[in-house]
Amino acid sequence: MRITPLDIRKQPFRKTLMGFDPDEVNSFLEMVAGEFESLIRQNNDLATELKVINGKLEDYVKIEKTLNQTLLTAQKATDEARVNAQKEAELIIKDAQIRAQTFEDDARRRVNKLEGELISLRNQRDSFLSRFHAVLKAQMDLLETIGGDLQEPKREKKDGSSDTSEETMEEIPPQPDFSSGDTDEVVI
Repeated sequence: MRITPLDIRKQPFRKTLMGFDPDEVNSFLEMVAGEFESLIRQNNDLATELKVINGKLEDYVKIEKTLNQTLLTAQKATDEARVNAQKEAELIIKDAQIRAQTFEDDARRRVNKLEGELISLRNQRDSFLSRFHAVLKAQMDLLETIGGDLQEPKREKKDGSSDTSEETMEEIPPQPDFSSGDTDEVVI
């Protein structure tokens, strides 16, 4: 049975001859009832506050669960992003290696082609120089043959006499030596 402040105030007592003073008892009961009423109010306030706190606690627990789920999702996303970035980096490296190998192969082919062209050009040069040397030799032989048949031309001096000395012949410039094949240019 629950006792209320009203029960305390309305509680009847029997009267005895030598009993307590009714005013004093009533005054004490009133004081106890007031205190009891205050305790009940305080208990109700605390119960209301407890409900509010429990509501907030439930909200915080929900927030905590949401944060944990968010953290797990973020961790999972970070791990996936890291794995994807690593895979992408590996693909980029492989692609770069393939490109580098392709460039290297192309460069080797070009170098080989240029070396072939250089060899061909050297062969053409050597062939040209050989033919040119042969032509020059033939022309020199022809000049020697023709030169032996001709007499040296006479030149008149300023005083009117003729001179047949070697000084009257034009000098022939020296011819390059093409027999070694080391000459890259021909000066004509």
